[in-house]
Amino acid sequence: MQFEDLDKGELPVGIIKKVDIKDVPTEPYPLPDEFKWVNIDVTTKEIEEVYALLSEFYIEDYDSSFRMKHSLDYFKWIFTPPGYHKDWAFGFRLKATNELVGFTHISPLKVSMGGEVLDAADASFAAVNTKYRMTGLAPLLIKEVNRRTALRNVWHYFMSTDRVLFAPFTETWFYRRELDFKTIMEFGVAEVPEGSTLEKEIELSKVPESANIPNLRPMTKEDIPQVLALLTEYLKKFTVHAVFTEEKIAHLLLPKEDIVYTYVIADKDNKATDFISFYIVTYSVFKHPTIKESKVLAFVSHRSDSSSIILPKPSP
Repeated sequence: MQFEDLDKGELPVGIIKKVDIKDVPTEPYPLPDEFKWVNIDVTTKEIEEVYALLSEFYIEDYDSSFRMKHSLDYFKWIFTPPGYHKDWAFGFRLKATNELVGFTHISPLKVSMGGEVLDAADASFAAVNTKYRMTGLAPLLIKEVNRRTALRNVWHYFMSTDRVLFAPFTETWFYRRELDFKTIMEFGVAEVPEGSTLEKEIELSKVPESANIPNLRPMTKEDIPQVLALLTEYLKKFTVHAVFTEEKIAHLLLPKEDIVYTYVIADKDNKATDFISFYIVTYSVFKHPTIKESKVLAFVSHRSDSSSIILPKPSP
């Protein structure tokens, strides 16, 4: 789909282009002579090389104030979802030194589009050493994602970018809530709103020392079927959404210290009626005199229609 298609009105949901798997190249795309393609076994010490590369070259903001810096344990978790393929973690090395200078990762997904469940993939954590970004290596990573997913008869994949590449076919929203307004302001990513004061914003950003929510407890293995049922029912509201299994819920949501936390609200029979989950994203901070790392909590929640918990509406 291209931007000019938007003028044609509502378009049918379906395959954009049908490709025969026999037409997919069986060998990787050619690289410049000094580089070689490699698969990365993320269950071995090779993941430490990936960690070093991503810590230095993955997602930095435009004025070089922050850079995303996940932990090594985070990568071990996110790179090994149920059904992952070893050849879907790959990159390129310098032939002369064997240094890893590029990497990306693909995770298998099931996605419902217009009621049809499709095999899909999530391409993420693409990074290239800045010394070599002018050599055309980054586009080759994307082409190689296309090839490797197609070889497994997967014709749809998702990726995120800070640039608009194609006409969007869906959208999502997120809300940001500062937990320490003064520090966020010092980072340069928040300002005191007109008509307010710093003291007022600091007071508004405070959170209670403890959660005053009855029957709130950490999620356990026994909660997996009910959490899956709650999430599945909620996602039915959307034309495009991920499809989960109990195995996937266990991997993604069961609490793991310093990585992911999930809590449920249980009824009198100890059955989960609501849940909230968040994972920790760490950023390196470069332009603050004392703070060198900052953590962000990225979360998803579900509140059932029968819940007794009344949540405040987010501010506009």
